[in-house]
Amino acid sequence: MKIAIIGYGKMGHAIERIAIERGHQIVSVIDADNTAEFDSDAFASADAAIEFTTPSTAPDNVMRAAERGVPVVCGSTGWYARRAEVEEAVLAAGSALLASTNFSIGVHVFNSISRRLAHIMGKLEQYTPRMSETHHIHKLDHPSGTAITIAEGIIDECPRIEGWEDEGVVWMNAAPEERERQMADAIARGKEIPADRLPILTRREGEVPGIHSVTWESPVDTITIEHSAKSRDGFALGAVIAAEWLAHRKGIFTIDRMMEDII
Repeated sequence: MKIAIIGYGKMGHAIERIAIERGHQIVSVIDADNTAEFDSDAFASADAAIEFTTPSTAPDNVMRAAERGVPVVCGSTGWYARRAEVEEAVLAAGSALLASTNFSIGVHVFNSISRRLAHIMGKLEQYTPRMSETHHIHKLDHPSGTAITIAEGIIDECPRIEGWEDEGVVWMNAAPEERERQMADAIARGKEIPADRLPILTRREGEVPGIHSVTWESPVDTITIEHSAKSRDGFALGAVIAAEWLAHRKGIFTIDRMMEDII
């Protein structure tokens, strides 16, 4: 199939490599300095586009692609305040969108396990949950979109958890004294979070692709599940698989809908 790439950073390069390995053709690559490429015949020929850019540019990128009739797999996060507007534009154009906070197949499996565990814990009130997420230092939004998705699954499945709260950010590359201060602030913040809220602690460190951990703790034991990405390739592969699935479809889709077909 023919694929267009929107956003040519590290994720864009990984998507390009994996798409070619899977036998696909890259017909268009759009980055910040060549957005006029949206109007090209090459872009319009794509069976699907894969978009990984920024919260400020993603909505307009998706809508411009929809205007050209190109379905979009969108992995950018932090733009969902405009989601209704974007979805309306995609539907009006007769195109398709599959947006997700994370396209890793492993993360989807992890989230399914986390939801099941939360359902069980709904009946075991001696256990209280907390979450942590670690990403590379270039990721400024917090908590991560993936962490929020996992948190929402816990909230859906465990009635006594009514929401999540940001416990704070710790920059692991900071000087030791500053890192200790940030951790102390996060611990103090965590102590203030009500029992019916899920605390989420954010860490930013080096080039970490992504680590998500959910812990349920009781007075007598601790249960922890964790997903740790080894590289960006898991996210890139999942995005390419999503593009394969989305091509020639019309409408608004979720990764859960896609995974129902794949698994």
